[in-house]
Amino acid sequence: MQILKTKSEIKTEKYFWLYQLSFAFAIIIASFSFAIATAHSSIELFTSANQFYNSKQFQQAADEYEKIIAQGFKNAEIYYNLGNCYYKLNNVSKSILAFERALKLSPKDEDIIHNLALARMKATDKIQHIPELNVIVWWNSFTTFYSSNGWSILALTFIWLSVFAFAIYLFMARKKSLLWITGLLLMFSLSFFALALHQKKMVQHSNSAILVVPSSYVKSSPDANGGDLFMIHEGCKLEVLDQVGEWRKIKLEDGKIGWIQKRNFEMI
Repeated sequence: MQILKTKSEIKTEKYFWLYQLSFAFAIIIASFSFAIATAHSSIELFTSANQFYNSKQFQQAADEYEKIIAQGFKNAEIYYNLGNCYYKLNNVSKSILAFERALKLSPKDEDIIHNLALARMKATDKIQHIPELNVIVWWNSFTTFYSSNGWSILALTFIWLSVFAFAIYLFMARKKSLLWITGLLLMFSLSFFALALHQKKMVQHSNSAILVVPSSYVKSSPDANGGDLFMIHEGCKLEVLDQVGEWRKIKLEDGKIGWIQKRNFEMI
């Protein structure tokens, strides 16, 4: 048997949902206000950093750019400017690290590629990269032709084109060829969406790193008492393959493999 609610219960329940909605609305407003305030702060920091850089106060400029990144605003321009600051300060490892992070976000930017090459010339280690198969080179070049945002825009464009083609089929000309075109456009859009996800994954989960200490011995085992295989210096690029405690198995661009401690490098 259903028990009817009293007026008091109905009123309490109504106000409870009103309180819940008011609370949720207050959280949304607070979050929005915080985001605006943070963005405004980052714009001020960016302007300040640029002014410091133009007046050749490179350390102060670098500190301001680092504050922007710490707030969660990360883009190729900020990392590029930061790399220029560290380059001027002769901080080889941080300069290369910043340029590598910029390049990861904007793979085809010629200014970043040029400045990264200049920064690498300051590095002690001149490691020769092992040539890759042509098909791998072609694939990497193709997937990095656009950023994840660029591939996403292409995917959305082709989705709308497929909708347009299907609309023509429904309302203007029921031709089989239009269905084939619609299907082809959808396939392209899904492919571009997959490439966008691939690029985003590559950016967020990179296993490449830069050595940030002046020098480090690469060990034969994940142990301080392990044998010294060879020495690498700041700015050296490496690939992280495995981990044991605070030790990481790394691979250099020339194929050499060994172990170093995690504290000696920063991920790109």
